[in-house]
Amino acid sequence: MQDYYRDQTYMGVHPSAMVHRFGVNGKLAGNLAAIQEVANTATIMYGPKGCAYGYRTSARSRNTPFYDIVSVNFQDQDVIFGAEAKLRKTLLEVDKRQKPELIFILPTVVSDIINDDLEGIALDIQSQVQAKIVVVKSQVFSHMDKANRAKFLKEKAQQGVNTRCSPNAIYPGCGYVEVMDALVNKVMEPQQVQPLTINVESFIWGYMADVKLRRVKELLEKMSLRVNTFLPAATLEQIRTAPRAQLNIVRRKKWALTMEERFGTDFLHVANMYEWHGLQGIRDFYLEIGKKLDIASQVEQVLDLEEARISRRYQELRAEFSRYKFCLIAGGLDGLPEYLKAYHQDYGMPITQVCLILNPRFQAETGLDAKTMELMEQKIYQCMEQIGCQAEVRINPTQEELQQAAELSDFIICGSNPRYNGLGKPIIPSFIDTPVFDFTSLLELMEDTATKIRMGRVIGSHLLLKRLEYDPLYYPTEDSDENTRASREMYSRMWRLRRK
Repeated sequence: MQDYYRDQTYMGVHPSAMVHRFGVNGKLAGNLAAIQEVANTATIMYGPKGCAYGYRTSARSRNTPFYDIVSVNFQDQDVIFGAEAKLRKTLLEVDKRQKPELIFILPTVVSDIINDDLEGIALDIQSQVQAKIVVVKSQVFSHMDKANRAKFLKEKAQQGVNTRCSPNAIYPGCGYVEVMDALVNKVMEPQQVQPLTINVESFIWGYMADVKLRRVKELLEKMSLRVNTFLPAATLEQIRTAPRAQLNIVRRKKWALTMEERFGTDFLHVANMYEWHGLQGIRDFYLEIGKKLDIASQVEQVLDLEEARISRRYQELRAEFSRYKFCLIAGGLDGLPEYLKAYHQDYGMPITQVCLILNPRFQAETGLDAKTMELMEQKIYQCMEQIGCQAEVRINPTQEELQQAAELSDFIICGSNPRYNGLGKPIIPSFIDTPVFDFTSLLELMEDTATKIRMGRVIGSHLLLKRLEYDPLYYPTEDSDENTRASREMYSRMWRLRRK
């Protein structure tokens, strides 16, 4: 299970928000991210040889391994007449040389256009190879588009402050779900369901995901629950028998719906991890599992014991945090209520100033109506009233107002934009995207935050990186880089023209 967005954690200059704005992946990168977790596989790229290296140009793939990919190496004549013979020969060679359990065939843009019958080829040659051949079917546009994004935001705006959102908007998921759907449809087989067993999707649980999921597994075992397998980080046999689990815990909803339709497997969807933050978030996560498996009282007993184990230190750290005033700088309406609940309520960090830096083109780019925008803003104040937060909220503050908010605080909680280093207050890097799902990890996160607070350092501007002026919305675009800004504006306008 890979460490997700490692360079964001190490360097703080590669936030996921920036990746989604500037580096929308081709789906091959998502295909490979899923396949590389499956044990003993081989991958054949059905397209030009450049496609087998193109994933390296993705903004998200800079730090990933160099995958062992075989290309059928399309030439001009293959585009015109097809490359069936090449694919058959390649399949036989890969099976003999690598001896994998699974061979994935990945389509490319070129093969989608010429529409070769990859499924038919795989079925015809399957008896001649030892490995299981899995053709990953292209699901067209792989990223969340404007229409789905708007649906998600509207649903979230209409839900209560304490409701966790599992959106009805479904999208293929950057190529990753294409592989998951292929595993469900072509590898998994009907099984006798084993009570109190769970499959856990192994992808996109944040940094140190392997440690988090190991601790989740240990905590589930204390509740007499057993992890059947982690998907797709499994062997061929484990994937084949995945439907014997009673419940799936998933990050991507689409493949879970496919599995539910085919095998009847119920699932718990963790759409946004920041919605499950803190002590109450951990409790709610396992209580939801307990409810679905009809052992809620048994789960609650274990949670009470675990909470009691850390209670003294947890309260000591909250008391330490309560001595300071914090300014929260955020960049979105939809997630701010969860940010406030996490910091102010769960971690006991008094938020006295909130600065909301909004994209002035947000409404146009998302296609949201005025009513939805109003509901999103109302939720912020409803959340603040519920948790007893008396913070002053500044929406799109001027530099002078931003400076004033900083001066009224002891610490600033924000992202990685160097702009905030010049406010003259110590910075606590936002850790809302470092979710935890067990009580030991929760305490470790709080201890780490306490260490940063005790250091109380104001980061200077001696680095050249911090002497540059950056666009306040599109960091790391330089403020003087008119070409990049114009390119971004053109992209935004094209995106707004999209229709479902």
